Amino acid sequence: MKWTNKGHEFDAVYQNIEKKDKFYLFGAGEYGEAVYQELEDKLPIAGFIDNNPEKQKENYLGQHVYGLEEIDNENAGIIITVSPYTRKPLIQQLMTSGYVYNQDFFTMEIFMSVYFAYQREELYIPSISFLPSTKCNLNCEACLNFTPYMKEPMVRSWEIVKADVDMFFRCVDYIMLFHISGGEPFLYPHLAQLIEYIGENYRHKVHFLRTVTNGTVLPKKEILEACRKYNVDVTLDDYREAVPASEERFQEIQKLFKEYGIVYEINKVDNWIDLAPMTTDHSDWSELRLQKWFEGCHVPWQELRGEKIYSCNYASYAVVAGFMEEQEDEVFDLKKYDRSRMKELMEFRMGYNEKGYVEFCKRCSGYVDINDHIVSPAKQKERS
Repeated sequence: MKWTNKGHEFDAVYQNIEKKDKFYLFGAGEYGEAVYQELEDKLPIAGFIDNNPEKQKENYLGQHVYGLEEIDNENAGIIITVSPYTRKPLIQQLMTSGYVYNQDFFTMEIFMSVYFAYQREELYIPSISFLPSTKCNLNCEACLNFTPYMKEPMVRSWEIVKADVDMFFRCVDYIMLFHISGGEPFLYPHLAQLIEYIGENYRHKVHFLRTVTNGTVLPKKEILEACRKYNVDVTLDDYREAVPASEERFQEIQKLFKEYGIVYEINKVDNWIDLAPMTTDHSDWSELRLQKWFEGCHVPWQELRGEKIYSCNYASYAVVAGFMEEQEDEVFDLKKYDRSRMKELMEFRMGYNEKGYVEFCKRCSGYVDINDHIVSPAKQKERS
């Protein structure tokens, strides 16, 4: 979205929040718990909403779980507390029932960011993607990090990584999800040190500290110990169909996670999307069309790198891969941040920037909601 009133883009949203007497959290699960823990002593929470009839039979975190049609909606606000990947049907359900977006109901990202900025004068960030390295042992054709296009992987020094982390938490009061990604994070030589550093210095500012693995690399003992000590959960990608030789290693990794008591979730999907940067050409699109494309993309991530936050993480990955140039008006330089710019940085993280799109939109087929380039997950490409 293009800035038109920098620092005040969410004034009307906050006014709508202020008018509510109580709030329901739509989604009695992991994200609902995270939001509830942050808000229970700050706002009147009237209960949870969930479409699962089994959950409606029991309380959740001491709160009643309602069906949408059961709630007392007089002067009530609803906060959607489910993953961005699964919330679309809930949004449609609410709108069909007559609820208005950003007036009667809010996504957890917008609500938390706006409420904390306006009411508490604190900078709340829903998530950030942090890549200490792009080194990977796989070479997936449709890799969203564009590994096949890199001449050499980026492996960042500990000093640079530490500076990024320190700068980020100098600016940010609280973040729901700090995501250490890659590349293959288990190949990064300083991963255990990174987890320990965040854990010792900033864990109180992070709700979910998470990393991910492609399921083909055994984590070192010090990584496992750091994950256990600092409550790091792991997404275990299941690429065994595309990489059959990884079956035994995949089982070994699960065994280690269980042995060390590490919380993990297996991520197995039927399809990937291909951003298709080498065959997509939107260079003749108007600015308005590019702005609508960017707004409809709903990419949930931004990247932290070089003490800057990048408006679109995939645009940032394209820069690192070497086929896009960095654009100054697509980044927020944290070195120039002070508290007077808090709402501006919050707006940037919510999708606002100077142009209302990024240059990479001209070469990108878009994220999940708008991309019809469906491919098989983790299909391997021979290295050149």
